[in-house]
Amino acid sequence: MAVRWTEDLFVGVDIIDTQHKELFATADALLEAVEKGRGRGEVTGTVAFLEEYVENHFQMEEMYMKRFNYPDYSRHKIEHTTFINDFYDLRQELDNDGVTPELTVRLADRVSEWLVSHIGRMDKALGEFLRGRR
Repeated sequence: MAVRWTEDLFVGVDIIDTQHKELFATADALLEAVEKGRGRGEVTGTVAFLEEYVENHFQMEEMYMKRFNYPDYSRHKIEHTTFINDFYDLRQELDNDGVTPELTVRLADRVSEWLVSHIGRMDKALGEFLRGRR
């Protein structure tokens, strides 16, 4: 199972698109580490990187939304907060139960499904708004 970036996920803002691609690559690396049985250290390291990267990415998007008075800021922010809470719940399971293939695949699936859904709806609308502000 692979997590792949596709061209239809472009939002048209270079920094956001670059970060989205990296998020997909990291989720894919997480799945690959599990599939190849690379062990707890690599999986835990990838999850920690993903955790920090997602938070930084959301902060950057939210800074753009505030700076340009994005009208859908609060709904977009709620989606970010919900995702972070879900991610921490899964991360807590990982910390409590250890690295299991099932849990890690659930985590990677959740991240990739959310990214496709969120980028396809919320970030594309944000990208269109930001491109109009240039």
